[in-house]
Amino acid sequence: MKKFYPAFSLFICCFLTVCSFRALSFTASGAIAVDGGYVRETIPGTVISSAYMTITNSSDKTFTLTGASSKRSPRIEIHEHTMSDGMMRMRQKASITIKGKESVTLQPSGLHLMVFDLPGPLKHGENMPVTLHFSGGQDVNIELPVQGLKKKNTHQKKDNHHHHH
Repeated sequence: MKKFYPAFSLFICCFLTVCSFRALSFTASGAIAVDGGYVRETIPGTVISSAYMTITNSSDKTFTLTGASSKRSPRIEIHEHTMSDGMMRMRQKASITIKGKESVTLQPSGLHLMVFDLPGPLKHGENMPVTLHFSGGQDVNIELPVQGLKKKNTHQKKDNHHHHH
């Protein structure tokens, strides 16, 4: 019987380890993917910017984005543009719900992150670290590239327009 206990103990340890990894796969960092993210270059003379991305929840569980933070900015808020009485309005939101197996896109003229009180300009080619905060105390750390103010037109016909450097 003495030989049975070490083998049984090993089995229990392996079983618990596998169960632990299974549980970890449902944390925000494993179930949440961020794609196509970027932050806008600051307009000269301003201390604000905005960030955009697609957040995908690959789990069956609903996640709620409650905020974001960065060492580059003391304040980042969730905002949404809406059309009301023929006018575009922007308002702060407390959170964004991302249901299981769904994605939410943060984009210009829609949901986005507003980055406030930047101590210095954000310039094209830099990266900005951002931590997305989800309910339950779960965080996802991402690096967002800074994109220039002029958006490239990717829908131009290649036959008619050539760009030379």
